[in-house]
Amino acid sequence: MGQTTLDEAATERDVTKEEIETSEPPEAELPGVVTDASTPGKSPDRGRSEVKIVEPAPEIAPATPPARKKPVRTRAHELAEEQRDIPISEFFEQNRHILGFDNPTHSLITAVKEAVDNALDACEQGGILPEVQVVLESLGKDELRIIVEDNGPGILEEQIPKVFGRLLYGSRFGSGKQSRGQQGIGISAAIMYGQLTTGRPAVITSRISPEHLAVKVLLKLDVRNNCGRIDRREELPWRLPEQEEDGLQPEKPHGTRIEFCLKGRYQAGRQSVREYLRATSIVNPHATISFNDPAGDVMRFDRAAEDLPRLPKEGIKPHPHGVEMGQLLRMAHHASQHQLGQFLQQEFSSMGKGTIQNVLAKAALDPIVRPQDLTRAEALALRETFQATSIRTPTSKVLVPIGSQLIKLGLKQVLDDLRPDYYTTPISRAPAVFAGTPFLVEVGMVFGGNLPRDEPVQLLRFANRVPLLYQAGGCAVTKAVHGINWRNYGLDQRGGKGMPNGPAVILVHVAATNIPFTSEAKEAIADIPEIGREIKLALRANAKTLSRHLKKQKKRAKLSEKFELVQKVLPAMAKRAAHVVGEPVPNLDKVVARIMDVVWIEEQIEFTDGHIEVAISVTNYRMRSASFKLRAEVPEHEISDAEPRPGKREGQQVIWSIGLPTTESTTYRFRVPEGTRRSFDGLELWVEGIDSSHVIGAEPWTGVAVA
Repeated sequence: MGQTTLDEAATERDVTKEEIETSEPPEAELPGVVTDASTPGKSPDRGRSEVKIVEPAPEIAPATPPARKKPVRTRAHELAEEQRDIPISEFFEQNRHILGFDNPTHSLITAVKEAVDNALDACEQGGILPEVQVVLESLGKDELRIIVEDNGPGILEEQIPKVFGRLLYGSRFGSGKQSRGQQGIGISAAIMYGQLTTGRPAVITSRISPEHLAVKVLLKLDVRNNCGRIDRREELPWRLPEQEEDGLQPEKPHGTRIEFCLKGRYQAGRQSVREYLRATSIVNPHATISFNDPAGDVMRFDRAAEDLPRLPKEGIKPHPHGVEMGQLLRMAHHASQHQLGQFLQQEFSSMGKGTIQNVLAKAALDPIVRPQDLTRAEALALRETFQATSIRTPTSKVLVPIGSQLIKLGLKQVLDDLRPDYYTTPISRAPAVFAGTPFLVEVGMVFGGNLPRDEPVQLLRFANRVPLLYQAGGCAVTKAVHGINWRNYGLDQRGGKGMPNGPAVILVHVAATNIPFTSEAKEAIADIPEIGREIKLALRANAKTLSRHLKKQKKRAKLSEKFELVQKVLPAMAKRAAHVVGEPVPNLDKVVARIMDVVWIEEQIEFTDGHIEVAISVTNYRMRSASFKLRAEVPEHEISDAEPRPGKREGQQVIWSIGLPTTESTTYRFRVPEGTRRSFDGLELWVEGIDSSHVIGAEPWTGVAVA
């Protein structure tokens, strides 16, 4: 049998293909006529074909597919048609209570707070000492116009509809820096509430430089599309109300003014616009804030400091201790790095090479694996290793504390009319961390003066320099205060729990890159264990200084009462006895000294124009002469014109060597040039070389000036 080779087969295939390609199309066949070549099973002879007549086959109708039933419309179809995307602005319009717009009084405070926070942030970011003016005008029953004007850098016209008309629009969300605003909701929500309750548009005026005219726009909010729309605009010079000597009105070089109306109610009290601005001034002593209430009364808080707070130098990356599982997977799968080690070093804070090697070794992961290929199991192992490894806390450069000096300055600026007896030295704790977020706590206290004595102490809560007026019961600050036994520090407290009573003010400020508020209204700090612990530590440290003052005050009061009693009773008894026996009244100084047995030191402070006069009287109520050194210091001030001339000076201290016979007195005087009531931080007195238990009015010198 013959076999066909591969070459022959290929040739046959080529020929067949060629014949097919070059052959002409067959003629149309007649019905019922076929050729032999078309007969199956036969090989027709070449050059000859037979024609065979056959009967045409009956036509067969094409098969029709079975008819499909029309889909039955179900309730699921109807529900699907009802579902739609909900704009964030429409959601908050229907749920405005979430943002603090739940009643007329609360809504007014929230709106003013958002506008003032924006103004302060803008000025600080522009490097300008803030001057903020707040005006409330009554338009009828429960309808008010709010006007907030600042001297900040202004806003570009094209940005106005976005800044004031779009929710979740801003520059601070996720920046990793400490700031008042975080979400990009506040001022837009206030304008939205105003438009919803009054139907009136907002009026925004902005000027960015003296070379540009001011732009004034009429802004309406499109809630469905979450955007602001400019209804009308004009350019104009921004004239200031005051006139210069030549009668011309000066122009405002830059700034922003916002006017909008809302349904609100103005009232006085602790939860009021006035109280909010008063508290804002305490923690922002670099700002000048003025307020015109609906009755036309004006309140003004002048700045007490001429330096702006420093801005955070850098944003912070996520800390390994605070990263969640889903966040870790998302970051890894969208990473630009091609090695896991590089990814950890560049995308997380506090991750040095040594820490990375340690973490990857414990998690059994190769540092050169692609982060994009990280599986869920590997990510879980990595996160568990994060939690079990000691990693350096985040940098504190992203935090901006108010500072001890400025807190005390702010308290004095605002509470000066109450004439408190004592200001503690505020405590600024070192930065700590919760869930990878750095934060710090500051605490200051004020005691005495005209503060009410039979009421609970006044608690001032702040978060990133913003007062918190509502939801005190659910705030971590309040819970921390309630959790301290204040009776150990000299304040009254029923049962050792709850808010203490007495003439005191407690200030607590929490600063963080991301404050954990309990709601979008930003009115209370969540009760996170790390934050509560730091607040308690700061409160206790500050309360110790208050306790020392109260003990010293109590001891002085007790001895004063004893001394007054001795001075009244003994002379009367001596006079009566002398009359009975017919003898002259004896000198009782040594008897008084034997009973008192103390060296009594008392200061007198007189504030005059441009300086402070200080007099220190020293009386020896002991049976022996008293020899010791007296040190005097006025913090942050120089001492001049001291009499008698001090034997020595150390820094800002003056030192007198005192030798005082029994029952004798002497007085030391000096002047504090350029001192004022506001700048005066108290007189510090120390004694050296004498048993301090026999001294009233001065602390023992330990080699360090302790406030």
